[in-house]
Amino acid sequence: MNKVLFIILITNFLFSQEKLVVDDKYLQTGIDFKEKQYLVFNHPDFYYSKKFDSKSWNKNTLKFNAIPKEDNFPYNFFHIKEKNYLVHNGCGTVYEFKNDSIIRIDNSFEHKNQFMASPFVYKDEIYYFGGYGLFTFKNILTKFDFKTKEWELVKYSNYKKLPEPRANSLIFQKNDKLYLIGGTVENFETNLTTTKSKILNDIWQLNLNTKEWIYLGELKDKYSINFEYFNSYINDKNIYDYGKLFEFDFDNNVLKSTEPRDKYSFSYFEKFNPKTNEIFYALGNSNDGNRKLEIIVEDFESYKSEFTSEEELFETQNSYLLYATILFSLVSIGFLSFYLKKRTKPTYENKITLKDSNFYFKDKLINNLSSEENDLLHFLFKSKNTPLVMNEVVDFFSKNDNTPYNTLTKKKDLVLNGLKQKLAFILEIDEDDLFITQKNTEDKRIKEIQLNPRYFSSLN
Repeated sequence: MNKVLFIILITNFLFSQEKLVVDDKYLQTGIDFKEKQYLVFNHPDFYYSKKFDSKSWNKNTLKFNAIPKEDNFPYNFFHIKEKNYLVHNGCGTVYEFKNDSIIRIDNSFEHKNQFMASPFVYKDEIYYFGGYGLFTFKNILTKFDFKTKEWELVKYSNYKKLPEPRANSLIFQKNDKLYLIGGTVENFETNLTTTKSKILNDIWQLNLNTKEWIYLGELKDKYSINFEYFNSYINDKNIYDYGKLFEFDFDNNVLKSTEPRDKYSFSYFEKFNPKTNEIFYALGNSNDGNRKLEIIVEDFESYKSEFTSEEELFETQNSYLLYATILFSLVSIGFLSFYLKKRTKPTYENKITLKDSNFYFKDKLINNLSSEENDLLHFLFKSKNTPLVMNEVVDFFSKNDNTPYNTLTKKKDLVLNGLKQKLAFILEIDEDDLFITQKNTEDKRIKEIQLNPRYFSSLN
């Protein structure tokens, strides 16, 4: 027994260290409140941990890792109901970190639809707002359903007044309210060969109960915050870090800030620990070509320092003349842009388009369909003007006469559901709106299916 204990102690000593320095290529941090430890994921084969009351970091081997090995670590960390989750930053795949293993738990796929989205947790559910993917910027809100293990599109109560599609937005939560600040968007020009970046400075409030957006105004100090950079924020304290710290007081319309920090040092992946009042982050030097990051845990008050300035956070626009001028300008620019596009080059409709045996959305090739999903969509396109009997769709999957009908039916459902899910995300619509399903007019027992012409067209 003493020998075993000795071996354990020696092992802990050899694989523990007070100072932790890691590469930034493969990195994510998290706080496990159940086990009372800080976590650093920096390699597909191992991770680091440090107990709240410990000064040393331990290197731990991952017993199992379902996450694909990549050069980076494209996953956001969440701790919900004493469980740890890692969610792909493009939305889709969801993993649970448990017992030194990373296990996939979702029934979804890599959406690649919401990169640079703003993630948050509300009532123990994971949400993603906005982001970029599948050739467009988004203003959608998606939610992971832990019961079905799939993502769903959250419906807003009013679609007439929404934030502009964007990525890299700052978000803060206070009770049932979500505050959205700015972000970035790129306007594509000249057949997608050049882009023009646009920085947004608007501030919105989302009622998380009613799902209604309210426009608050424009960020007054538009040059203090850089949304093009990977932003770090401490959500619990409404604090944002970029060279200096900013504290947002939305109720009183106040923005506080500190003096600038070391211009070469930036902190990343901040996590606030309300149990210990500590801040957990990675510190890097922008002049360091090797991009090494030191993992630091320190008292939040010492990290924050003192706020030295205070100003108005946002300003509202109450001038009717200004609104009229802006509206007239936008209409004029839109009309001119449309006229020039019509003269120079025909464009695809805002639909799934078939051209030269390939599918496109907004001039871009759709390449995330499986071979069976692609073949099925071609099959449906051939009869897009007339309904298909569902048995014809089942027969489409028959490769020989010996395949049981039940097997074909299950395969039809699997492929059709996968196709619906992917296309619905591209079009940003409900899956039920993608196809028209109905009963045969002569025989009500027969089900028919047809592509909804609202969302599909052909240039062949």
